[in-house]
Amino acid sequence: MTGQAADQFFYGKHRLEIVGIKGTSLTTAKDFGIELASASTGCWRGYIMRYKIIEKKLVIDGFWVNTRSKKEMPEINGILPTQDHEIRSLFKYEYRNLNLKVPFNGSIWLGKDFINSQYVHMGFQSPTAYRTVLKLDLKDGIIVNVEDKSNEIEKAREDGDPKGYRPDSMSSETIHDWVMRRFSLNLPSKEEKPESLHNSIDKVKQEMLEELDRLNKLKDKE
Repeated sequence: MTGQAADQFFYGKHRLEIVGIKGTSLTTAKDFGIELASASTGCWRGYIMRYKIIEKKLVIDGFWVNTRSKKEMPEINGILPTQDHEIRSLFKYEYRNLNLKVPFNGSIWLGKDFINSQYVHMGFQSPTAYRTVLKLDLKDGIIVNVEDKSNEIEKAREDGDPKGYRPDSMSSETIHDWVMRRFSLNLPSKEEKPESLHNSIDKVKQEMLEELDRLNKLKDKE
């Protein structure tokens, strides 16, 4: 499985990628009753959204979408999709100029200036893979706060990818949880923040030391 294509976000003159979401569900192609189909190994979900800010309001500008259904495509905000677009070899349709307001509540993390050495060949890339990271807080789809998280992310990068570059073990449960994290854009809460690879290694070392101590105590009793 390859790294997954990120949704695009246009903020001012900047084109960024969505690298994390925390809050209510963000409106995507799957919310319009379209039967989705994988577009490629790099886009299993079958769509790439384009969002933008207009006068502090979050709107869907458009999106590319793939489907194998023969049903008529739905009108969205009075607009039908076109099949005449630049990446039709991957996506069957494109919706353009929707300007559809999104009533989102929560935070959206945006990344720019991707660091090639941080690429992980699985799922969505983590915020730590970008040099520039912004956090947008929204209430009912309107921006109420913007923060530059680049310095914080730079420090987090020293601890490694929070989703983990690889599973901590080869057990089916661990692999399943790891894959789910890699294919999720949900940001962990402070209470549920996943361990970095560094912390996982420390945990394994601690468990080994505890086991050695237990064995030594058993040996002393013999």
